[in-house]
Amino acid sequence: MSNSQEGNYIEQAINHAAQLHMSGRLPEAKNEYARILESEPGQPVALHLLGVLSHQMGNSDQAIKLIEQALTVMPEYAEAHSNLGNVFRETGRLKEASACYRRALHLAPDYAEAHYNLAQTLRELGEVEEALDSFQNVVKNAHDFPEGHNDLGALFLDLERHQEAIDSFQTAIALKPEFAEAHSNLGNAHVEMGQLEEAIQSYKRALAIRSDLSEVHANLGQAFWEIGKFEEGIKSFRKALAIQPNDGKTHHSMGMALLDAGKHKEGLKHKRLGGGVIEFTSDGKDGFRILGGVTGEDTR
Repeated sequence: MSNSQEGNYIEQAINHAAQLHMSGRLPEAKNEYARILESEPGQPVALHLLGVLSHQMGNSDQAIKLIEQALTVMPEYAEAHSNLGNVFRETGRLKEASACYRRALHLAPDYAEAHYNLAQTLRELGEVEEALDSFQNVVKNAHDFPEGHNDLGALFLDLERHQEAIDSFQTAIALKPEFAEAHSNLGNAHVEMGQLEEAIQSYKRALAIRSDLSEVHANLGQAFWEIGKFEEGIKSFRKALAIQPNDGKTHHSMGMALLDAGKHKEGLKHKRLGGGVIEFTSDGKDGFRILGGVTGEDTR
């Protein structure tokens, strides 16, 4: 077989293995990558993709070794640097992940996925300003990427830049109207700005898309409670607890709403479930106070 023919064979074999890989037929893809590497032991694409597959199959140590071998052969392989970063990130090695994404971006400055993964990693590392720069690069290089706008908004929210957060969430929703997380995050931003009616509408839209989001039901309940709509709040808290029955914070909030609605017996039960402590007043009368185990507030 000539060098040209062998090159065509390897390219076709990699394409076939990658198709198996992308269709979820991992054991078959693994065998195909192994056959390619028997024929050409240092083939960098096969080493890289076999590394990705190894991580998917639970062998992250092997994945790192294989991708590093690919990069020894082809140091300028930006996608391999990025995927090595993914393995490091998903195994908790965030500093190493960050370094990999930076190397990928040095080779391919417009690599939107690497910008996105770097931004996520920097946020997890608490390097907020650098994360903000990276998220802004994400939406600059992929302006039609709703997840990027949503995550940029979440970071703005962390930084208490509430209007910028709202703008980002609204952009994400414009790009992807059925984006439940963005609707929920928009609701959170409205809460932070004291715009509870707007928050309620955002939470309702999120739940119309995905009714299984217990945290959003709880946040909706909290917003109803804060504007004095106790019965609506209680209904939302019940829905949250139907999904997450052991959520202490939601039990605590529901207990408070029930007490405000005059349903003291049930309210006390949920306060207990939420970790609240009941103390009787020292004068021996029938009055009592509840010390919230979640928030610690005195609710006399």
